[in-house]
Amino acid sequence: MKKIFTMLLLALPLFAISLELKSGYVAAHTEMLMDKTIDPINNHLKADITIENSDISTIKGKFWVEMTLFTSDKSERDEHMYKEVEADTFKLATYTIANVTKTEGENSYIINGTLDFHGEKKELSAKAKITSTEGSLNIDAASMILMSDFGIEMPCMVFMCVRDQVDLLVKATF
Repeated sequence: MKKIFTMLLLALPLFAISLELKSGYVAAHTEMLMDKTIDPINNHLKADITIENSDISTIKGKFWVEMTLFTSDKSERDEHMYKEVEADTFKLATYTIANVTKTEGENSYIINGTLDFHGEKKELSAKAKITSTEGSLNIDAASMILMSDFGIEMPCMVFMCVRDQVDLLVKATF
């Protein structure tokens, strides 16, 4: 019995700890010729993330957002965006982390994973600054996608089209 108890105690550090999301958002940025930038944000980020032994390279799990919760400075444009991304059909965008690797620079990492968006799954890497201070883990990650890679054609009005490239910024505090 004593040996079993000792083995269990020694194995405890091998188990992943679930992190509780305190706050987070996903911001998107694109542009339209002769118009200001288009910057919808979703302040309702959800996450199921684990870490082992406070080792950032062991972070695993996923993030997700409801597509109808992205809002910008124009509600009419938001309605058009929901229609273009078929938010009623494809309600969630999900990012599943495959691995996290350290890069040069203080607190610099690459997060590799899979983005499930608009019924398509694509590999996606993000440059990230990940810090751990005073019992909190902070992730600031940036990447970009092409909407055409996910089967979405950006809307045009006469000769002015919304840019295909969307820059993504994810901020999460656990």
